[in-house]
Amino acid sequence: MAGEDRFVRRLLAELPPSPAGVRVGPGDDAAVVEVPAGLCAITTDMLVEDVDFLPGWPPEAVGRRAMAVNLSDLAAMGARPQHFLLSIAFPAARGEDYPLSVARGALSRAAPLSAALVGGDLSDAPITMVSITLWGRPEKAPTLRSGARPGDLLFLSGHPGRAAAGLRLARSRAEGRCCAPGLAEEAARELLAAYEDPEPRVALGLLIAGIATAAIDVSDGVGIDAGRIAEASGARAVIERARLPISPALEDFAGREGLDPVALLLSGGDDYELLFSVPPERAREIPREGPGGAPVRQIGRIEAGRGAALREDSAERDIGELGHDHLRAAEAR
Repeated sequence: MAGEDRFVRRLLAELPPSPAGVRVGPGDDAAVVEVPAGLCAITTDMLVEDVDFLPGWPPEAVGRRAMAVNLSDLAAMGARPQHFLLSIAFPAARGEDYPLSVARGALSRAAPLSAALVGGDLSDAPITMVSITLWGRPEKAPTLRSGARPGDLLFLSGHPGRAAAGLRLARSRAEGRCCAPGLAEEAARELLAAYEDPEPRVALGLLIAGIATAAIDVSDGVGIDAGRIAEASGARAVIERARLPISPALEDFAGREGLDPVALLLSGGDDYELLFSVPPERAREIPREGPGGAPVRQIGRIEAGRGAALREDSAERDIGELGHDHLRAAEAR
C-alpha cells in the first residue's frame, strides 16, 4: 500500500462519524457536501515553517495554530464553522506520523465546534507548510469590514500584544538566549500561549453578528487592522491610548526588555482577537466579558475622515500601517 494511502486509512480511523450533510469525506477524489440554500463563508490560510511558526514546533501545535487562524477569519464574519480541507507539505523523512499529528492538532481545535475534516492533500517539501480551507454558515448577515459609520464605537476583545511578546520569548529560548530576565514563569507561560495556541473568538463573533457594523480579526496588528476597517468603510478609526487593554504580563515583559507595550499591541500581530464597530445605541448589548472569559472593551470610535489614528490627550499619530505585512517583510529581507 502506498504511503499516502496508508496515511489516509490511518487518518480515517481517527475521525468521528461524518456529520449530517457530508455525503463523501476523505478518501475519494473530492468531498461531496450537501449545502442548504443560503450564504456560505469560505476562508483559507497557510502556515509556513520559519515564517508563521518556528522550526522544531511539535506537529500537533502546528495543526492547532493552523486551524485557529482560519477559525478566527470566520469569527470575524459571524459564521459558524462546518467543514474544512487540510493540506500538508513536509519533509517526507519525518515519516507519516508527522502529518497525522498535524491533523490531530487541527482536529482538536475543530471538533469542539463540530467542524468536520472532509479532505485535503499531502506533499513532500523541504519545510513544513500547512494550508486549511474552511467554510461555514453565517447565521445572520455576514459582518464585513466595510460597514463602520461615523459615530460608531470601536471595541476590542482580549489583550493584543501578548503574542508579539510570546514570539520574542519563543525565539530567544530556541536560540538559547536570555529574554526579559526576571520575568515570572506564569507571565512567560501566558505570553507563550498567546503566540503558540491562540484562542479564536468564534462564539463572540456569533454573538455580535447583527449588532456590529464592521469587524476584522486582529492577525497583523491592531493598528494596521483598524486601518483596514477604516479604508473599507470610507471612514476614520480613532483609538484612545488610555483605553487600550495592556495585560500585566505584557507590561512586565515590555519593561524588562525596554519596549513600549502599546507599540507591541498596535504592531505585533498574531493575536486573533476581534476588532469591531457598534452603533452607540446598541453598545449595551456588547458584554464586558465575551464567551470563554475574554474581556471586551471600547477602545475608540469611528469618525468622519480617512485612516487610523492613536489619540492621546489632544495629540494624534497615524497607526494605519503599524503591523505585519508579508510583502513588506519580504522586501525588507
